[in-house]
Amino acid sequence: MSAPLLTPGPHRSPEEAAGARAAGLIAVAEDLAGEFSLRPLLERILLRCTELLGCDAGSICSVDEAAGTYRKEADIGIACQSGHVFPLTEGMTGAVVARRGPVWFARYSDVRGGHVPPDARATLRGVIGVPLEWRGRIIGACIVFSRDERRSFGPADAQLLQLFAKHAAIALANARMHEQAEERARAEAAATERERLLHEVHDTITQRLVSIRVHLETAEQRVAEDSRQRLAGDGAADGPAGDGAADGPAGGGTTSLAALLGQASAAARDALAEARLTLLGLASSPLDGRTLDAALQSEASWAESIGRLEVRLVSAGPPVALDDHIAHEVLRMAREALTNIVRHAGARSVRLGLVYEREAVSLLVQDDGEGFDPRADGLDERFGLRAMTERARDLGGSVEVDSLPGWGTRIRARFPYARDEATAGPRLRVLVAAAQPVVRAGLSRLLSWTEPGVEVVGEAGTAADALEACRALRPDVVLADLGLTAGDGTGAVRMLLGHEPRLAIVALCETDDDERVADALRAGARGCVDTSVDGPELARAVVAAGRGQAILSGPVLRQLHRGLQGAGPEVPLTDREREVRKLMELGLPDKLIAGQLVLSVKTVEKHAGAVLRKTGARNRTELAALAGRARAR
Repeated sequence: MSAPLLTPGPHRSPEEAAGARAAGLIAVAEDLAGEFSLRPLLERILLRCTELLGCDAGSICSVDEAAGTYRKEADIGIACQSGHVFPLTEGMTGAVVARRGPVWFARYSDVRGGHVPPDARATLRGVIGVPLEWRGRIIGACIVFSRDERRSFGPADAQLLQLFAKHAAIALANARMHEQAEERARAEAAATERERLLHEVHDTITQRLVSIRVHLETAEQRVAEDSRQRLAGDGAADGPAGDGAADGPAGGGTTSLAALLGQASAAARDALAEARLTLLGLASSPLDGRTLDAALQSEASWAESIGRLEVRLVSAGPPVALDDHIAHEVLRMAREALTNIVRHAGARSVRLGLVYEREAVSLLVQDDGEGFDPRADGLDERFGLRAMTERARDLGGSVEVDSLPGWGTRIRARFPYARDEATAGPRLRVLVAAAQPVVRAGLSRLLSWTEPGVEVVGEAGTAADALEACRALRPDVVLADLGLTAGDGTGAVRMLLGHEPRLAIVALCETDDDERVADALRAGARGCVDTSVDGPELARAVVAAGRGQAILSGPVLRQLHRGLQGAGPEVPLTDREREVRKLMELGLPDKLIAGQLVLSVKTVEKHAGAVLRKTGARNRTELAALAGRARAR
């Protein structure tokens, strides 16, 4: 049972005061041991301490110093707007936190920015407040009000109130820990279920696509066998004249059918690769609790089954525990390399190596496929080599690529065992804005896994929410779905840039929406990708936008060409403007253009403005699209 309350009042004998204090503290301790929710418990604590101070009104607030706010949690005897949040520059709580200790006033009217309603304010006289501290931090404040003209507060009252403040702090801390534990449990449960669903979807899609590919390859083999038998039969019956049978209608039809089946098989193979990159990229942890060696073995097995390759995995040196970022990047690089081999290399065998050296870990991926020229236009983007190199550099590593047409490809990536946070640059802050929650979650997870240099700082479901989030979170890039605003897909782009001109916006569009893509880029979007884009290409577009460059996915570039068909004739450029335009079309920022042409940055800005004005392009992305259209002609 709770201890009986003693008659309150400031004028007691020392023995009575000590007894009352002890009884009150015992009662509070018993309350803490009971199963009360936060607000009733805080109200009981308030009741004990106000009675001992000879008062009948008080409030307790929780404090979030990082956010600069406090929240009214409970009050008795007075309406203090419980549940509302206020800045720490106001009220008694603000004064307590600023003083970082007890504060009292002879008149409540002396409190700056108090939140007591005017009718109740007129009844108040003195007021005292003390901080609620937990592990060296102020997490709240306890305030007591007096309506007695003769009652004044002092150090003794502050000392007594601080005894109860310790119990209130325990109650607040316990409530916070309980809320955090529940939130963490909910998040873990949701993540576990999402992981299960993702793997289930991946396995289902993989089984269906593998089955489709097997049927296609079987049909392709039968068509080839029928064609050979037909040719053999025609040759035996007609002699030399039968040599032309394969070129007749039947032979041509067979050849076309075989070609179509081959294309369908390749499409199924590509779909398998995309499904793996996308669905597994959405997983919260690409290692999924496995060692790096075990995860690489899983990737090797996948490449063997899907690409019909002989993949040999070799691990050398005693395994060393890696930084999470490093381990994820090694796995990601191996996955991208194997996917490119399956889709493009035409290889028969692959060697995958993980070498634990003294100061670094190296990933080796070598195939005997077609190879390519790393200097050829477009191939570095096709194979993601530039993105691989930049990501490795951000982690303090390096990437070497050795390839020749007809002689296969060798990639060696080398990483330190731990990321040097002192030398690592700041991560790119990205806001994801899309109307559908599942789209937002998928884009956020895909970006976070695909690009370690990206930090998704928030999500927004409407254009207004996106604008508010930009003001509060200050992102570098906004990835905005053009379906964010009904009817006008570019409305969100115009709204965001109208209020935050510094923003880099990458638009996400549906395929075959030519006019909307062109309008988005005219409105100022720095890049645009379609919904079929994979994780690496999405990350490249976002990172490029953050660096002042522009990347358009292949389908979007074709859409933009069609959307800009009505562009008028260009005004002739000067020789210098043509030089600047060429470098602008490559996505170089003004500083690098100035370095290459030995000009000042201001001069380059002047020429760049003239190029945009004369070509009619709204920005550099649109300028690159105009150049692509001209080359296509």
